[in-house]
Amino acid sequence: MIPVIALAVAVIVPLGFLYVVKALDFYQTGSVGFIAISGIWGVIAYFLAARINPALVDHGLVSKDVLVRFVCPVIEEILKARILVYLIRRPKVKYFLDGAIYGFAAAIGFAMFENFEYVLGHQSTALQLALFRVLSTNLIHATGSALIGIALGLARFDRSLLYRGLYLLGGLALAIGIHSGFNNMVNDGVALLFAFAAGFGGAGIIYLAAQRGLKDEKSWVHEKIGVTEGVTSGEAAVVQQLERAGDILTPLAERFGAGKASQCEKFLFMQAQLAIEVKRIEKMQDEKMRLEARRKMDELQVKMNQARKVVGTYCML
Repeated sequence: MIPVIALAVAVIVPLGFLYVVKALDFYQTGSVGFIAISGIWGVIAYFLAARINPALVDHGLVSKDVLVRFVCPVIEEILKARILVYLIRRPKVKYFLDGAIYGFAAAIGFAMFENFEYVLGHQSTALQLALFRVLSTNLIHATGSALIGIALGLARFDRSLLYRGLYLLGGLALAIGIHSGFNNMVNDGVALLFAFAAGFGGAGIIYLAAQRGLKDEKSWVHEKIGVTEGVTSGEAAVVQQLERAGDILTPLAERFGAGKASQCEKFLFMQAQLAIEVKRIEKMQDEKMRLEARRKMDELQVKMNQARKVVGTYCML
């Protein structure tokens, strides 16, 4: 009999973690489409790893023990990171917080299908195994890929190809080290409590990094919103208080309706995103990437003006 509850745990809990990480993107700079692409690539990476890893043992290149302890982390982290190397040069990626989210998504896609393999292969202990994996192994996968995403996100602001390469190698080395350390710990029969602690410790690292990224973005908004083209001084004053958006928009919702308040909120977040774009262009050293970012900013400016018209003059006043 198929362990339905175990399979549900293997899917719902990892997706729940991804939802929490996406919620950290306060200014909504991340792309839902890129999250989906990253997750799909994670699934592809899993199937590639599922072919490569056993083949190494079958051809006598490594023992199964060495494969699990040292080789799997290298192969899997490289495969998961491939999509990040592609996405990180796209204009929609604003800062390292976006890189962390896309890396997390790729890891969740990988981890869920790896969960299926273990759950369906050990049906007598399926639920216990599913719980163990989602609270430890899956979080280790997510930590590694998110760290690579963070490293690549930071590399966007460096013009030197050498330093960009060092960012990538540094993030990859850290991800592999954490992954390999966890595999060695589990292979040596560590207590479940320590495995869970490792998983949540990794998640904590990502949370703290995300909070730092969010703090930087908030400072960018406060610094640039007042000088951003197309934003009035009154609008800038409200954007600087977006943390209180619910309180600010409640009277408006009572007067004009919840739909109009929602349109206003969307408009205000667009303005915050525009201020982030201004600062991002200022920090970029690569001229090609700056041109791409300016095109993105122009597109956002058009959308913002359209949103202002939708809100309406009376409501804006």
